[in-house]
Amino acid sequence: MIFFFAGNCLPARSQGLVFSSFEQVQEKRTSLMLHGNEPLCLDGSFGLSFNFTFFPDRSVYYGYLVRLINNHQQHIDLIYNHKDRKFNIIFGDTFAHLDFQLDSAALFHRWNSCSLQYDQQVLSLTVNGKSCGSTKINLEDQCLRIFFGACQLHNFKTTDLPPMQLKEVSLFKDKQLFAYWPLNELSGKTAVDSVHGKVATVSNPVWGTPLHQQWQLLQVLTVKGNGSYTFDPSEEEVHAVAIDSIYHFLLRDKVMRSEALIRPVYLSAGFQSIYHPGDRILYSIHIDQRQLSGYMPGNRNWDMSFDSVDITEYWQTNKFINSSENALYILGGYGQLKYKNLVQRYGFATRKWEIMNVQQTDYKPRYLAALGVSHGGDTAYILGGYGSGTGEQMLNPTYYYDLLQFDVKSKSIRKLFNLREPAEPFVFASSMVIDTTDHSYYALMFPNDRFKSRLQLIKGSLLHPEYQLAADTIPYAFLDNRSGADLFYCPRSNQLVAVTQITDRDKSTEIRIYSLAFPPGQLSLTPVGNKAGMEMKWWLLLLAATSVVGMIIYYMYKRKPQRKVIPVVVKEEASVVQVPVQAPVVTAAPTEGWPDRSENKASLLLFGEFQVIDKDKNSLTHLFSPLLKEMFLLILIHTEWSGKGISSEKLYELLWHDKSERDARNNRSVNMVKLKGILEKLGSGVILREEGRWKMQYDPALLWIDLADFSWLVKSGALGPERLAALLKIVKEGTFLYRTEYAWLEDIKSEISSKALDVLLMAIDELPATTSPETYIEIANAIFVFDPIHEVALRVKCKSLVQQGRLSLARSVYEKFCKDYLHMYGEAFVLNFQEIIS
Repeated sequence: MIFFFAGNCLPARSQGLVFSSFEQVQEKRTSLMLHGNEPLCLDGSFGLSFNFTFFPDRSVYYGYLVRLINNHQQHIDLIYNHKDRKFNIIFGDTFAHLDFQLDSAALFHRWNSCSLQYDQQVLSLTVNGKSCGSTKINLEDQCLRIFFGACQLHNFKTTDLPPMQLKEVSLFKDKQLFAYWPLNELSGKTAVDSVHGKVATVSNPVWGTPLHQQWQLLQVLTVKGNGSYTFDPSEEEVHAVAIDSIYHFLLRDKVMRSEALIRPVYLSAGFQSIYHPGDRILYSIHIDQRQLSGYMPGNRNWDMSFDSVDITEYWQTNKFINSSENALYILGGYGQLKYKNLVQRYGFATRKWEIMNVQQTDYKPRYLAALGVSHGGDTAYILGGYGSGTGEQMLNPTYYYDLLQFDVKSKSIRKLFNLREPAEPFVFASSMVIDTTDHSYYALMFPNDRFKSRLQLIKGSLLHPEYQLAADTIPYAFLDNRSGADLFYCPRSNQLVAVTQITDRDKSTEIRIYSLAFPPGQLSLTPVGNKAGMEMKWWLLLLAATSVVGMIIYYMYKRKPQRKVIPVVVKEEASVVQVPVQAPVVTAAPTEGWPDRSENKASLLLFGEFQVIDKDKNSLTHLFSPLLKEMFLLILIHTEWSGKGISSEKLYELLWHDKSERDARNNRSVNMVKLKGILEKLGSGVILREEGRWKMQYDPALLWIDLADFSWLVKSGALGPERLAALLKIVKEGTFLYRTEYAWLEDIKSEISSKALDVLLMAIDELPATTSPETYIEIANAIFVFDPIHEVALRVKCKSLVQQGRLSLARSVYEKFCKDYLHMYGEAFVLNFQEIIS
């Protein structure tokens, strides 16, 4: 089935106004002036509120968020001081003693609400629903000019502003809404108030929504000879390899730098490149010779010479690195009139190249397929391509629209499903992005029957044969094996990067780099004044029509005549959503010994990304709708972390605040039934209400919940070796509920992170002198999960690596820490490497 949806279903991050800051020259920085340059007279009490967030990885963060200036030249300023990492309110030329701080997770990855209230000569500040205090000030008049970002008003001119994004600006007069600017415009230099139509003017606007819909061309690079490129996701840097130089394009700064090789080398057509994030080494790959060569920046040379062939047998292969095996896998390709389905493996430690014996019947010889991997590269997904069942180009070549899964551990490939065959055929760019949070993938497809082709982004499901078009298209010059394209994801700046290349054999290679804010906006077929959309090729329109027809046929076929509804029993003191289990239901907390995760248990995982897995290791996460997930997490977290459960009133307030109590109760009951069905599949679980509070109970023999063990471990006193190992196993999966954001969850996340850091730091102090360096490194890595710029963790890890004789790796850890510190705080880390390891 092909599923198509036309619309603009964008997340909150895609809204609002983006402010150009110190990354631009002064004339190109952004300013928002409410009501133009005219004052807004707000007699009586008044208030100003807005939502903001900062962009990570910028060099300078100092500057004005907002300025309120009256006719008597009095001014109230909200300024961010990156040196102290503090927001300050300034009145005139004095500090108002109203300030606040936000941790990096809130500052860079969440919307933060800020509210200023002025009533009877008292100014109050509220941030994210928490009062930051109040102070007495005397405004001689209340006719205010309000500026966000840069300010061009005489005597108040400034271009100092932090790299921020702003939305939902509200003005209140006598506690009534006076004006509201949602800042959801798509273009132009004005924003309209939805209450009274007041017009705000914007200088140098960058609107958030188009950043998620329109690809931005960042760089065009032409290199000598047969070139190649690769991507480093940790630094968000594209590396390009040429015969005489290595080029590096850093996404966050949009800066290109190059290093000239000590001597040019001949690179044969079809060679490839890959960046190893573990070793932090750039490799050139020569498949025909079964050879890799690593680039040595200090020597500006490759670590080994390589022979070249005239024509490769492995054009357009797919490749990925498996971190647990420290190995490179290369799949498929085309050359010498043959399509390939070989799975080749290169071990970085052993330098051994081998052809793997893989259990499979579905992976037909092909090229022009897309490949994406889960975290760590343990599972690879292969999408579509062009090839033939025999591998012979002359024997019935065809298009493939299947999605295959390659399990690296078991060395097996199986077909998950086939996409519905489209009216117009297409193939894929070499790599795709896997999003495990909602079991989806992002890939670039294009028609391969023309030179002037276009790359179209799609979002597809890993569970069902459906996908949808997203964003506009990228021009792509396609000349078969002379062209290449890939899609990458930047986890820090939260954007997609597309790279294309076309080679004039042995002469030059042109590389183009594009970016799109993530998640992308879904494609609208009827844009107004959108030239890029109007130029969409007819094959996309036909594909969309085919998609809609396919969706209708699929749902008509799948529709059932009736659906059985299981009632929920609600009693005065206890209402239970009960699931049959094979053993008695007991409370969650372990009673003795240290917690042990059994491989044959079902799992509820909250560290890292939210996952629900049954005992047979089948994922049930996709069964949770956004609302059901939030309701379940409210009950589960308030059971396992606080131990108190959550009241119905609190559930109604957080989930159904816009509904009557009766409607909220009905909604709760319906979702409890849905939750019962999921817990039934999971094999253990009871949602009950005791003394007016909802809680979860389950059988630890059948279900493992990482938060329950974490809570018990961090609250049970000193950690022995076994308990420490159990804690490290939990937290190495990632921060608590990574990429799950709710306003009510922020304080809980902060509390859990603080508790984890306290316990891990205490463990370092209490470890015996005989403890191995490996244990110290594991603890340091766990600390970095919660605080990537923790100085104690840096010292511990670097010293332990030096103790192991891995001085160069210790220096690399230190250098990365310094980069992260600079990017986060806008200032250099003051301690040198020798001071850290001494």
